[in-house]
Amino acid sequence: MTDLVGRIIENYRVEALIGQGGMGIVYRGYDLKLDRPVAIKIMNIQAADLSRFIERFRREAKNQAKLIHPNIVTVYGFIEERGLLGIVMEYVEGEGLDEIIRRQGKLHPYDAVYLIKQVLSGIGYAHSKGYIHRDIKPSNILVNRDGVAKIMDFGISKSLFEKGVTQTGAKVGTVYYMSPEQIRGERVTHHADIYAIGCTFYEMLVGRPPFVYESEYDIMDAHLKKMPPKISQLIPGAPPLLDEIIATALAKNPTERYQHCEQFLQDINKLERELTKIHSQYVKKRGEPPKSKKILNIVYFSAFIAVILLLSWFVYNQVNELFKSRQLDMLKKYSIESLFKSNKYFEGFSSLEKSSTNVKITVNAIKMLDNVHGVAVGDSGYVFETQNGGRNWSIASRVDTAINLHDVFVKSNGDIFIVGDSSRIYFGKSPKNLNVLALNGNYALLDVAFKDELNGFILGNKGLILKSNDGGKSWRNISSSSTELLYEIKFLKGTQIGYIVGKSGTLLKSIDGGDSWNKVKPFTRKYLKSIDFLNDKVGIIVGGGGSIFRTNDGGETWEKSEFKEIRGLNKIRFIKDDMAIVCANKGLLLISNDSGYSWQLFDTKTFINLTDIDVTPNDEIYLSGIMGTILHLK
Repeated sequence: MTDLVGRIIENYRVEALIGQGGMGIVYRGYDLKLDRPVAIKIMNIQAADLSRFIERFRREAKNQAKLIHPNIVTVYGFIEERGLLGIVMEYVEGEGLDEIIRRQGKLHPYDAVYLIKQVLSGIGYAHSKGYIHRDIKPSNILVNRDGVAKIMDFGISKSLFEKGVTQTGAKVGTVYYMSPEQIRGERVTHHADIYAIGCTFYEMLVGRPPFVYESEYDIMDAHLKKMPPKISQLIPGAPPLLDEIIATALAKNPTERYQHCEQFLQDINKLERELTKIHSQYVKKRGEPPKSKKILNIVYFSAFIAVILLLSWFVYNQVNELFKSRQLDMLKKYSIESLFKSNKYFEGFSSLEKSSTNVKITVNAIKMLDNVHGVAVGDSGYVFETQNGGRNWSIASRVDTAINLHDVFVKSNGDIFIVGDSSRIYFGKSPKNLNVLALNGNYALLDVAFKDELNGFILGNKGLILKSNDGGKSWRNISSSSTELLYEIKFLKGTQIGYIVGKSGTLLKSIDGGDSWNKVKPFTRKYLKSIDFLNDKVGIIVGGGGSIFRTNDGGETWEKSEFKEIRGLNKIRFIKDDMAIVCANKGLLLISNDSGYSWQLFDTKTFINLTDIDVTPNDEIYLSGIMGTILHLK
């Protein structure tokens, strides 16, 4: 197939080759109309019988386009031009689960549970819509930079209600993850996906598929007749429930497996609770780890951050090696309960509550109007509200199923402003009754904030800065001297000085209240995600690669700290006095009690990516996250 890099096909510019397989080639591209990166899968029309292959490829586009779920790669469009046939999909910046397993050797049980829950959620949704995947494996699961699992390649998925050439007698799939009924060429149902998920979970924990032999025949024979070695035989201290889960998922008879993903997920949730219990008992027995003189390299340190959650899973000589790391003293991980046993960090705080919006989407932003009322927004146009201090959240409205909502701001007079994709601004007095303003262009609007009652700002991609001088009634474009994606804006308290952070180390500064902005000399090429100021001198920026930047002089200079073992620092907020909180992926919080000079790492034990922070007038803290989750520190 001719190299397409550099070509423009319809409204897509082909930018780089991502990968190549038997069915075709995948490129990274750019949608010139909607101004967003995409993945373009071009069919290899010489790979098989043309008419049958085209039919199958079209079915892939049709089927996957119907599947709208945060854990499934979204299909945007279909290409058929000048002998080219292709699908345009969501571009996921991250890496394949197979690459992660290969690099790490195996995943820590908590990480494996964290990812497999997302896989079960996505595949369970597909099953509920009448589709089976038929080729679930680590290489078909992408993990983006925020730790969200994305299932791809429904190219051989099959509607349970559609009759076609692959319903029976077709050994579709990959031999390491292939169910016995697939090997026998029998009718394939959603139970084959359950089996493949079990194989994938096994590989995540052990580092290899359940059956590994030299010949394909021996692997298939093992799927038909054997059971793999028990996890408890390979990982000392593994709870019996883990062996039971694997045995059920890999049952030879489909009717003896989990009957649906929700049932599988119930046992995974039980396993998660059991792992937490084991960890709590071990830490209580073991106490604080001793200090050390030996500095291990980053691989050992990363392993420590994972293993400290479940030390009893490993033999004692491994534990002792990990305890020798001096880096442990720099950033110890504590359970969130330890916050409530001492007033060193949270005087007056007593517990962590977990609430659910009952919708398994990413909640991108949260804002409390007062101590009782709050608004949260997320993907697929969802707007949520609480009227009882965050104990319960309900759907207030759904503005547009095709629009992801990125941020919400509530002014002191009660006016609500929400921004999202496709240049949409939603506003009103109630989250149940919102007006919409659609701006020209197809911008992704990512941040909305008001400096005071009249002066408001909205940030987006392509360096977009909008300003309102009339309380949000009208908006005008401000030159930004940048073309990068801009994430967040903050003004120094009591001044006209403001800063904006963005992609590729972008830092913009204004000294006239936001009427003009100029670039600050970059001090990093990594993205800068969030910024906040304690006063007119002290400020903090969090960014890519676990970077934290602190200023003592109002942003003239920035000092860097870096915690490479923590991925996805998503939001920084000063809470009260000198206290600052950074929310991160996998339910982790970085907390400083000295305005950012030093940090402690705390684990909420929720194992979800945390996206936003807000605090009420009485200093209660709310955190939003993926899978429709909202946490409340009170």
